[in-house]
Amino acid sequence: MALEIKFEDISGLKGTRNIKMYFCYFKEIRNESHDYPHRVAKFPENRNRNRYRDVSPYDHSRVKLQNADNDYINASLVDIEEAQRSYILTQGPLPNTGCHFWLMVWQQNTKAVVMLNRVVEKESVKCAQYWPTKDDQEMLFKETGFTVKFLSEDVKSYYTVHLLQLENISVRLFMPKRLDFILLISRITFCH
Repeated sequence: MALEIKFEDISGLKGTRNIKMYFCYFKEIRNESHDYPHRVAKFPENRNRNRYRDVSPYDHSRVKLQNADNDYINASLVDIEEAQRSYILTQGPLPNTGCHFWLMVWQQNTKAVVMLNRVVEKESVKCAQYWPTKDDQEMLFKETGFTVKFLSEDVKSYYTVHLLQLENISVRLFMPKRLDFILLISRITFCH
């Protein structure tokens, strides 16, 4: 049975039974995931680039950074045939991986970033502040040669849309210097 059908079957259930069903399917997915190797994430030089020890990209679908000393970032490329689109799923950047995140955004020519968590949730840090705010206006990532500039912010009741500009300050004259207008949608709150 397709995973989508399984979730449709249990989405209408209420209470404890619903939670138990989701947990069972989560365990099933977790067990099946061991069929795919994720060796690169476990290399000693990549350990400090992973927020969680048990959340790693598969070797066959991981995003590889180009022209970098180390091509590893905890991110996976996911193709959705029905939508005729590709998406990148990544962990919330660490203080030492924000620079790699923006390098990936640049190299993948990403136009929008959707952050499904807050920087801090229930007193636990979920990601570093990897984009500039209205107060900061600009963030410099020397390690990879990028500047992220704050352009505007539109605060909605359940989310915030940030308009940012990513600039490669280390490029040669013949290369594009700016990737304009990256949308960062953050602070998403799901309602029931």
